[in-house]
Amino acid sequence: MNMQKRDRSIVDVIFMITVFGVFMLSALFVVLFGARIYKKTAHDMSVNFSSRTSLAYVTEKLHQHDRKNGIEIIKDSSGPVIKMNQFVNSDEYCTYLYEHEGYLKELTVRGDVGLVRNAGKNILKLNSFESTKISDSLYRFNIEDDEGNATEFYVSLYSYSDTTD
Repeated sequence: MNMQKRDRSIVDVIFMITVFGVFMLSALFVVLFGARIYKKTAHDMSVNFSSRTSLAYVTEKLHQHDRKNGIEIIKDSSGPVIKMNQFVNSDEYCTYLYEHEGYLKELTVRGDVGLVRNAGKNILKLNSFESTKISDSLYRFNIEDDEGNATEFYVSLYSYSDTTD
C-alpha cells in the first residue's frame, strides 16, 4: 500500500512538471510571436510616418503658396525643383523644394538669388523625388523613401488671386 502511494506521488510530480513545461513553452511562444508582431508594427509605423510626413510637408508648402504664379516646377540636370514665390513688404522671396544627396531639401532665398542645392535644409531622407505639373491647378508627386517605399500623390490648388502676401 505504501508503494502505491509512492508511485502515485511520482506520477503526480511528473504530471505537474509536464503541465508546467507545456505552460512555459506556450508562454515563450506567445512572447516570441508578440515580439515579432511588435517589430513589424513598429516598422510599418515608421514607413507610414515617412511617407505621410513627405506627403503632408509638400502639400502644405504648396497650399501656402497657392496663388497665381506662386508655384513653378523647374527641371534641371539634377532633377525637378519646386519654386514657390511670395512677397514680403514688396520684396520677393523664393522657397525651393528639391532632392539633393538623398534628402528632400528646402531653401528660402531672396528672389534675386538663385538656387544653391547644397545650401538647403534637410527635411526628410529619401531616394527620389519627382514632380509633374498636370494642369494649372494639379500637380503629381512621386516620392521614394530611404527604404524604397514609393508614394504617389496629387495636390490640387484652389485659389488663383492676383494678390500678394
